[in-house]
Amino acid sequence: MNNSTLSCPKCGSTSLYKNGHDKYGNQQFLCKLCHHSFKLSHSHKRKNFSFPYPKCTSCGRSKAFV
Repeated sequence: MNNSTLSCPKCGSTSLYKNGHDKYGNQQFLCKLCHHSFKLSHSHKRKNFSFPYPKCTSCGRSKAFV
C-alpha cells in the first residue's frame, strides 16, 4: 500500500511514518504532524508457537493452563 493514499484519522495529514507492528502483526503508522499512532487493520490473529506446550504427566493438560 502506498503512503500517499493514507491519511491520519485525527488531523487528515498524509505525512506519515511506518511505526512498527502490533503484537498481531498489523502495520502501525505515526503522523508526522500530530504524532497520532494508528493502524489500518484490526484483525486479532493468534500467535503461532513453533513448539507445543508440554503436557502435564498427571492430568494430561498443557502447561499453559495449569
